[in-house]
Amino acid sequence: MSQLLDMERVSVEFATGRGALQAIRDVSFSIEAGETVCLVGESGSGKTVTSKAVMRLIDDENGKISSGTIKLDGVEIVGLPQQALRSLRGKKMAMVFQEPMAAFDPVFTIGRQIVETIQRHDRRTTASEAKRRAVYLLRRVGIPEPELRLKQYPNELSGGMLQRAMIAMALSCQPELLIADEPTTALDVTIQAQILQLLQELKDEFNMAILLITHDLGIAAEIADRVVVMYAGQVVEQAATEELFAEPHHPYTQGLLQSITTMDSDRSKRLYTIPGSIPSLSDLPGGCRFHPRCPYATEQCASEAPALLSRDGRQAACWHVDRVIASVTATAPTPLQAEPISSPAVDTVDVDSTSEPALAFAGVSRSSAEVLFEVRHLTKHYPYGRSLFPGTKKSIQAVEDVSFTIRKGETFGLVGESGSGKSTLGRVLLHLEKPTSGSVRFEGRELGALSGARLREERKHMQMIFQDPYGSVDPRWKVGDIIGEPFAVHGGLNAGGKKEAVLELLRLVGLSSNAYDRYPHEFSGGQRQRIGIARAIALRPKFVLADEAVSALDVSVQAQIVNLLQELRQRLDLTFLFIGHGLNVVRYVSDRIGVMYLGKLVEIAPSEQLFRRPAHHYTKALIASIPVPVPDRQRQFAAIQGEIPSPANPPSGCRFRTRCPAATARCAEEQPEFREIAPDHLVACHDPVG
Repeated sequence: MSQLLDMERVSVEFATGRGALQAIRDVSFSIEAGETVCLVGESGSGKTVTSKAVMRLIDDENGKISSGTIKLDGVEIVGLPQQALRSLRGKKMAMVFQEPMAAFDPVFTIGRQIVETIQRHDRRTTASEAKRRAVYLLRRVGIPEPELRLKQYPNELSGGMLQRAMIAMALSCQPELLIADEPTTALDVTIQAQILQLLQELKDEFNMAILLITHDLGIAAEIADRVVVMYAGQVVEQAATEELFAEPHHPYTQGLLQSITTMDSDRSKRLYTIPGSIPSLSDLPGGCRFHPRCPYATEQCASEAPALLSRDGRQAACWHVDRVIASVTATAPTPLQAEPISSPAVDTVDVDSTSEPALAFAGVSRSSAEVLFEVRHLTKHYPYGRSLFPGTKKSIQAVEDVSFTIRKGETFGLVGESGSGKSTLGRVLLHLEKPTSGSVRFEGRELGALSGARLREERKHMQMIFQDPYGSVDPRWKVGDIIGEPFAVHGGLNAGGKKEAVLELLRLVGLSSNAYDRYPHEFSGGQRQRIGIARAIALRPKFVLADEAVSALDVSVQAQIVNLLQELRQRLDLTFLFIGHGLNVVRYVSDRIGVMYLGKLVEIAPSEQLFRRPAHHYTKALIASIPVPVPDRQRQFAAIQGEIPSPANPPSGCRFRTRCPAATARCAEEQPEFREIAPDHLVACHDPVG
């Protein structure tokens, strides 16, 4: 293989009101032709800035490459005129962004934008030739009816289909290097598996090199030839994938790997977490940038920055590589502790210092436990369009005839692809939206029969943690006011009592008291989620709905929040409905799990039983799509074919039959009964798995 991309000691600066801010420093790595390299690290580590530097997209964001060289197939990118740069983009290198809607112009059709890209880089290609190639590419990336999709606008395609269309546009000029920036982060596990399988196939077909940016180490284990680990704007380690996962040389890499929640994670123990959070680029610590969070840190680490040195064909920037290696091979489950030093304080404090080292998360999965929520034949439809005839108005069947219970003290997990109705079910459960039909009882009281005042009073006992902690708060309010809002709404405390209660809540969720007078934008994503959790538990509710509460977080921060939720559940005797598409995390936190598909519950079972012995073919396919963060256990991506149908026009009979490998004629004609096949294990399938 020949070297395609070579970055040598690249630094990038952005102009700000306070002067130049260095986003990455002395970043060096290379990519061979046909090789897949993964950039991994927490948010704020510099991964995206590095990828944009290769494309020189930072020029559009008030940034510049302040030093270093970037060579693409021997051509120096740094200092290249824009005209020459435009000829390289698309033809030599192309980029797939995390958010596909941001890559397409919403006022033009998909076809027009792909055709325009092809003709811009090859003016000899006619419009009809470009259109034929666009159809081929859409078909090649797995989009059905490509001729029809060419005429559609971006908003008419689902998330997974739009991501495929963006990949097709990126491949339209057959680039030699494809840069994919978190291309699967916002996608369901099934669509993620389809996209990863597609990238692997296209890499082989077009002999491309891929630079994949991800914070999911399971993806890196399955798709990467080499992994480059970044922290606070610097490369701290790089190695072949098998070597890095088997024996990390940097404490940060070791911490990331230990933070992963897997199918084998012990539910009776806390998840491993890296203490603290990634530092701000405007306030970096001296010496090794990781030393305030490192269990091996010494005085040398605080005063001297280690160089990125080669060792046995791999690189690491750490003074204590030998100690890290020793801890990996040692029998002790935790790293060897180095001499402690006084580190800069972080906002997160250890809220578990007085509790047991291992928490029992057994919950109350016994069927005899007292019921908190009882849901019977719950349905939620959203009418749309107009009809000339009464009773024929069309509707989106978001939730259809759902029945289940949530028991006091348990965590009930809810999984399924986007569009399956999980979030709608959660909102209807809390009566944030009124059901079309059916019954929701909370502690035996029918919520639909309560008056507005009574329902508001009842809501003190039912709170919600949102997926986007920043979008769920007023950015103009200080944290003290945000957390104290429930007290203002429901009364009962004077100003002094409210402040005392808020400070206690901050301590409970692991934030220091100085957060009281700060604003949300001053906190990291994980810290903002802690603020949202503090607000949710302010009134000491009986029930908390966590709607994708950890889905957008890095693996290390995700582990911190999961541990916090588990601890609060025990301390405050909470009951949770935990909605998520990270199946390993849902398995870890849940006592029982419900699986939804196209508005209907298709399976409910105790957590371990569901994952070890799934009965529904959809559940089995979801589990098979989970990336495995162990390179030597790589497998073929077990992607479910096709996408979830429209809830406005669901299939007859079993709704999963159009994608089910075991579907029969009976499945098309007869809706399966939701029945018990084992104690506490229910499934809606004519022919359950094994």
